Amino acid sequence: MIIQPSRRDLVAGGVATLVAGPALAADGLGGIVMPASPTDSELRGLSPTGGKSYWASGSKGWLIRGKGERQDPMRIIGAEGLDFRGLHAFDDNHLLAMSAGPGPNSQLWRTKDGGKTWKRIYTNQDPDGFWDSIAFVDGKRGFILGDPTQGRFTVLYTANGGETWTRLKDQGVPPAAPNEGAFAASNGCIAIGKRGQVAFCTGGAGKARVYLSRGGGGVFVAADTPILADAGTKGAFAVAFGKDNTLWVCGGDYKNPTAQGVNLARLSPGRVTFEPVAAPAGYLSSVSVHGSTVMATGLAGTIVSRKGAPFERISSAPMNTVRLTSEKSGVLCGPKGSIGLWKA
Repeated sequence: MIIQPSRRDLVAGGVATLVAGPALAADGLGGIVMPASPTDSELRGLSPTGGKSYWASGSKGWLIRGKGERQDPMRIIGAEGLDFRGLHAFDDNHLLAMSAGPGPNSQLWRTKDGGKTWKRIYTNQDPDGFWDSIAFVDGKRGFILGDPTQGRFTVLYTANGGETWTRLKDQGVPPAAPNEGAFAASNGCIAIGKRGQVAFCTGGAGKARVYLSRGGGGVFVAADTPILADAGTKGAFAVAFGKDNTLWVCGGDYKNPTAQGVNLARLSPGRVTFEPVAAPAGYLSSVSVHGSTVMATGLAGTIVSRKGAPFERISSAPMNTVRLTSEKSGVLCGPKGSIGLWKA
């Protein structure tokens, strides 16, 4: 019997399929500066903290505290074997780092002193569970998204800043389709809207879907997207809300990063169906919105649209995650410890 690699295994190993290319610059869209990396970690977690400061995290237990091109790497003692794919910074010193992995390898660690000391505050209690992403509404309320167990996606909720977590009741989360799962590729598969909406995206089950709760995470409704998900490597990888509550979703096939097909879609306010958005071809694992700027990135490079203009590719360098810090600036992270600084 031929054993196919799992969706989780492919996410972990797919980065070797594309060789890093040089950063490009498009007229009026700026370019990406990529300083030398102090680690070889596969960076996926990324959380700006204001100005030029940010935190990044990834495999082999590595975290990076950055300010512009300066990068200060660190590892949590006792967590060197964890893959920190999720990250949320409350401020420059107070941080939650979420590791992704089967069962107890999904953990949550906290620092309140800028990384000098760390404390493990929560460990996945479900032996079949696998955490994918973490996001917060404010300093107290937050969510962790995990792959389906017991037939439904795991959606954990905290009301005390992450000290304790409770799984949402089954009636609030629709049943998952066979082989449906989320992708722990960029800590972007769950997002919070400005009005408290919660959305998460999925793939691997024929149709890439977005689950949306307009009432703050109580009850989710699933909607199909035009992104293909007819294999375990395909689907919707990240979601993000715009200032007008437009919901963006990106994805593709990380096993074939340059493949053609719909890789970007949006749900406009007042609409009930996602519409495809024209964009340069290629797999996208992360999308970020700030004002009138929308940027998406993946192993095929980075694309951007400003002020409603068509999307253009501004870099061919493979990345995993993007977070815009203004309409004209942002931070990216990716394979082999790469950090990218975008400025228009």
